[in-house]
Amino acid sequence: MKKYLGFVAAAFLLVEGFGAGAAFAGDKYGAVATGSGNAYGYAYNYNSQAEAEDAALSQCGSNCSVKVWFANACGAVAKGGGYLGWAWNADEYTAKAAALESCGNSSCEIAVWACTDR
Repeated sequence: MKKYLGFVAAAFLLVEGFGAGAAFAGDKYGAVATGSGNAYGYAYNYNSQAEAEDAALSQCGSNCSVKVWFANACGAVAKGGGYLGWAWNADEYTAKAAALESCGNSSCEIAVWACTDR
């Protein structure tokens, strides 16, 4: 019985150790901001949504707004013919396709995109 309890305790500590490592690594955030004309800014691999949004806005300049933020994923913004669309998804291709679809005009093209490292 003592051997069994020792095994259970060791297994518990091992699992807890992996859990702490995963929690320590944390999520990575990104954001895409756009403004009038061709103004844009993007950020990726930040430790919080707010940091990513601030970085994207500081790149974009004045009169910009964050169009999409994402965690452990990709974000894209499409523009064309006075239309604007944005989306996020787990991979670059799907995020871009969804942004084009949400833009709603055949003249839309991807204006800016970004992905976190995970």
